[in-house]
Amino acid sequence: MKKNLWQLIVPLVLVVVTLIVYAISTRETDKEPDIVRVERGTFEIVVSGMGELEALESTQIMIPDVLSNRSIRIRSLAITDIVREGTVVKRGDYVATLDPGDVEEQLRTAQDRLEMYLNNLERAKIDSSLALSDARDQIRQALDLIEDRKIRVEQSVYESGAVQRQAQINLETAQRSHGQRVRNYTQIKRRHELSIQRALDNLENQEEEIAMLEQLRRDLRVTAPGPGLVVYARGNDGQKIRIGSHVSRWAPLIATLPDLSTLQSVVYVKEIDISKISEGLPVRIRIDAFPEEQFRGVIKRVANVGQEMPGEFFNAFKVEIEVDPQGKTLLPGMSSTNHIVVESLRESVIIPRLAVFKSDEYGMYVYKREGLSVVRQQIETSGENDLNYRVTAGLKPGDRVFIQPPSKADGLRMVSL
Repeated sequence: MKKNLWQLIVPLVLVVVTLIVYAISTRETDKEPDIVRVERGTFEIVVSGMGELEALESTQIMIPDVLSNRSIRIRSLAITDIVREGTVVKRGDYVATLDPGDVEEQLRTAQDRLEMYLNNLERAKIDSSLALSDARDQIRQALDLIEDRKIRVEQSVYESGAVQRQAQINLETAQRSHGQRVRNYTQIKRRHELSIQRALDNLENQEEEIAMLEQLRRDLRVTAPGPGLVVYARGNDGQKIRIGSHVSRWAPLIATLPDLSTLQSVVYVKEIDISKISEGLPVRIRIDAFPEEQFRGVIKRVANVGQEMPGEFFNAFKVEIEVDPQGKTLLPGMSSTNHIVVESLRESVIIPRLAVFKSDEYGMYVYKREGLSVVRQQIETSGENDLNYRVTAGLKPGDRVFIQPPSKADGLRMVSL
């Protein structure tokens, strides 16, 4: 009887122990927070970056055209007032005011120069009149001398040959002197004409400069060239224009009036990632103003030349992304987070980045549970993104791996590929 009882109890105990071992070895991940399961699914290689919405097409509000003229020696002008960003304006509406201080100072200086050039012109005319009058007197005197010498030659016919010869020489000398006086007069006249023309040119140039400065003074009140929504431009330092900012012929943009139907997300991609980016790639976009929404986008343009990012130690390339607004009112200047899907691979074996460890001796490996024990499993990967690795060898879907090294991790057995 006892023998039959033990025959029943022993198998029952074995079954219970087996069930307990199985339950322990197959307990769910959520009951073991340091363990995750290897999954099979779609793996995406993603390049992410922060960006901002900009309009592909817009009307630009620029500095006055006169300020672009190099004869206006004003390097830059400060913005003393500007309407609030987002203000809706019509054509001709007020937008901003530029500091008139430098313009007024240059205008006063230009008017002083104008007065000086007027005086120079009058002086040049007087000098010319006096010099030419004196030169004409000398020519008349030379003509009178020639007439006198001719009479002497006529009278010398009754004198000796030597006297006649001397009279002829004196006549020829007087004629040469007259010719020299005539040539001198031509040169003097030309010199004074040039002097007067130079004074006239200086005067005309100064009058033109004054006219431009007066026009610039009128144009310091900047108005909208068309209807739209005012969006501040960015300066050379990457910061938005504001009161106190300076604009110049080298940085002429004050604000823009964007076409809201052509909004795009602009992101700057680091040079180490730009080789992965090409036109036509899909993009998942999050916009801070709509935290619950995810927008679709597609890359439309990738810059061929990188640029240094302010405050950073790397170059980046401008990437323009067309955004589907999905019925939402998107506005320029809204911040965006852009996830560019470089590659999408289905049926991939995926594990979190936190579960992968590295060493010089074994390369990449994970801590994998095998039943009740734990081993270090060497793996191979092909591709990564911000969250996961794609595993090509060493693991299979359903395997359980640690996201933190277990106790006595260095003593665990290493399973090589």
